Amino acid sequence: MTSRERVKLTLEHKEPDRVPVDVWGSASRLCNDLYLAIVKREGWKELGPAVKVSRSGDYVDDRISDMVGSDFRHTHVGKPKYFKKYTNDDGYLISEWGYGTKQVNGESVIAYNPLASAEVQDIEKHSWPNPEDPGRWEGLKEQVIDWHENTNYFIATTSVISGLMIDIGQYLRGFEQFFMDMYINPEFAHKMIGKMTDVITEMHVNFLKPFGKYVGWVEFSSDHGMQDRSLLSPEMYRKFLKEPYRRLFNEVRKAAPNAKIWMHCCGSVRELIPDFIDMGVDILNSLQPRAAGMDSFELKKEFGNELIFHGGLDIQGGINGSKEDAVEEAKLRIDAFAPGGGYIFGPSNHFMQDISVENFFAVYETAREYGTYKRIKKEIKK
Repeated sequence: MTSRERVKLTLEHKEPDRVPVDVWGSASRLCNDLYLAIVKREGWKELGPAVKVSRSGDYVDDRISDMVGSDFRHTHVGKPKYFKKYTNDDGYLISEWGYGTKQVNGESVIAYNPLASAEVQDIEKHSWPNPEDPGRWEGLKEQVIDWHENTNYFIATTSVISGLMIDIGQYLRGFEQFFMDMYINPEFAHKMIGKMTDVITEMHVNFLKPFGKYVGWVEFSSDHGMQDRSLLSPEMYRKFLKEPYRRLFNEVRKAAPNAKIWMHCCGSVRELIPDFIDMGVDILNSLQPRAAGMDSFELKKEFGNELIFHGGLDIQGGINGSKEDAVEEAKLRIDAFAPGGGYIFGPSNHFMQDISVENFFAVYETAREYGTYKRIKKEIKK
């Protein structure tokens, strides 16, 4: 069975030969320390071709995809051609969205919110990203067509931007102010969310136009949860964000008619999952198992007929200890999500520096061997 066939069966809630495995997606990249340790171990003289793909890591290397048996190839959005980040007079590194970051203890943190004091009339005046900047998609059509015609990998996009309306709203307005607006300044909140939705939708549609018909799913990264609860109550989410997300996903489906909607969402989001399904999410990541209400077995039981599950490996302790612990963690997530199909193996977020090279390869080896449906069916019969 080819990788493309394996993933397609999984997306139909059917059982292929084994659980598909994924790496280098929007929530399954390797931090620099781990990646460079693998490069050193393998004795490679050259690094991966894609650089600066996320805050968690600078590289993408499909040599590692082949080593772990990944069933995927992912596009990676390019940098804007007509905008370059710059440092303003106050020392903030300004993004194309206008918010500014600073280095604090070696980490990049958002420290400048350009719309913090804005009024409704200021929203349109803000300098928004150019959705037609070709730098984001230049060269990708040729790459995607080559994968489609000359390989058997399943093709997916990674996130066009890091975050969606609920995330970027915090960057532009400030974390507290953005959520306060929904209670005390709803006119501003609706206007700002609507404008962000317009820009983000146009960015995605333009990105997908050259190659959307070849893509099997489109990835979105948007965090809605904390460790113990969702960022917003379901009632407030439905009032301000659900319809904008639905609008975005509907337009993306038009640009990529064969694609599923994949969404990464950290934290405790159990009470929002019915809304995710209703607004068009097909595949849910990250399934953070230590967050409140996110028990893997319960999620599969309740939503397994409506969602494809992606990820779930515990990076808050599950695969950070001994190799034996990591192997047992991989088996646990397969036991929870795989029966009946509808599960793609991967981490609940990027592989960070506290995960060893040995554990990284061990969990994928476990997925390939323990994740066979021949074995799973035999265990269920017992």
